[in-house]
Order: sequence, then structure tokens, then C-alpha cells
Amino acid sequence: MSEKTSPSPNVSAPDETLDSIGTAGVRVLQRRSGYRFTLDAVLLAAFAATEGADVQGPQLELGAGSGVVSFLLACQFGQGPVDALELQPEVHARLTRAVALNACEGRVRPVLGDLREARTLFPSGSYAHVVSNPPFRPARAGVLSPDEERALSKQELACDAPSVVAAARHALSPGGRVSLVYPAARLAEVLGLLVAARLHPVALRLVHARVDAPATRFLVHAVRDRQRGLAVRPPLIVHGEGPGGYSPEVASLMEPPRAERPPSASLEPEDGG
Repeated sequence: MSEKTSPSPNVSAPDETLDSIGTAGVRVLQRRSGYRFTLDAVLLAAFAATEGADVQGPQLELGAGSGVVSFLLACQFGQGPVDALELQPEVHARLTRAVALNACEGRVRPVLGDLREARTLFPSGSYAHVVSNPPFRPARAGVLSPDEERALSKQELACDAPSVVAAARHALSPGGRVSLVYPAARLAEVLGLLVAARLHPVALRLVHARVDAPATRFLVHAVRDRQRGLAVRPPLIVHGEGPGGYSPEVASLMEPPRAERPPSASLEPEDGG
């Protein structure tokens, strides 16, 4: 009787795709019918790297999924090392294989665990920067996907915004940073949660599909225990006259050929983390 073997790190399984993103040759493994990364992850990585350019020390991604944010931070922006915390075992297994694909041993470390159990996963104050592109559709909002991976990745079934903020608070050292992306409609709620946890917002950027469109997302960067005042950055416009119909800023985050919308990943902001 033959034993079941895991796919090689360099080969995608029949139900997987091997997808490229960014300007540093980052590749990630995704299930064909599972949750697919979106532009939110790319924008968060760039925002976190920019606002946290002076951060020194280990970083943590909460809800890493396929690892896009962690790999971009390490490979494209030269930050880290990054611990990539993921709840779902099968997603974590693909993330682990992608570490070898991206030659990120020692720079990205997959961790299997539940961010709601952060206090049992790592000591308080272990990280200089926490990033998260969490599931952010409320559990009872919209239609629940019949696919468990997609449902857990898009809706607040296994974690919610208070859980994300609490995990970040525990993980951060004094003066440590946290960078998040959420729907614009939840701006007041998330800023309130951050302030209540003494994670003081210092940079805010709203994301708009087009110049004349309302904001759909916001990116926020906060500091533990230190109030510095909030800087509202210029709006980030997704679409414009750049390659692939993106704005020059967004197109610059991807290889020129990848600025054309890839069939393997949705680069439109969508509901879900």
C-alpha cells in the first residue's frame, strides 16, 4: 500500500497554481478553487515597508494565508525576519513549501496557530512590527462560502477585529508598530480598537479605485504606547494611466508584465482578507 506523499516544493499539485507577484520574483502556491490573494496584500506590504522603514527586529504577520505579505516584506522590501502565522493546516503547508520556492529560509518562518491564542504562541513583546490583512467581512454579512478555506479567509469566523488588535498588542514590544488594511466603512471602529489598546495611529492612507471614486479600503500604521499624532497620507489611487490600467504607483509594485491583470490572482480589492 503506497504512502501519500506531499508535492515537491518546486511543483504545484493538480489542484494548485504557482503564482508570481511583485518585483522580486516572489512566488506563492494557491488552491485553484480556494481563496486567492488580492491587491490588498500587495498594498499592505508596500505601506508597512514604507511606514516601518526604520523598524529593526523581527516581524509577525497575523493570518498569513499564502504568504504574499511576508514574502514581499522579506524579498521585495528587505525587511524581516518575518514569522507568518496561519490558522489553516493545508494553507500553512503550502506556505511552508513556498519558503523553499522563494529561498526564504531564515527570513520567513511559517507558524501554524490561532491568533486568538497569541499568548500561548509567543512571549509578550516578541516583535517590532505586526502586519495583518485579516478576514474582514462580518460573520453574518453576505453569503457564507461553502468552501471552508474561502469562508475562513474572507469572513470573521475564526477571528475578528478585536482579536487581531489584541494579538498585535500582545506581540509588540514597547514602541513596536502595527500595520493593517480594512474596508473604509470600518475606519472608526478599527481606529477606536487601536486607541483602546494603546496602539496609537500615526499614519493613515485611504485607498480609492479611481480619483473620483469613494474610498474602499484604508491602511493604518500605529505605535504601541507612544502618541505622536496622526498623519493622513495622500490618497492611494488604484487605477490610472500606468501599465495594465493601474496608477503608476500601483503598477510600480509589480513586474511590468505582471502589471497586466494576472489570471491567477485577483488584483481588485474585494470583500475579505
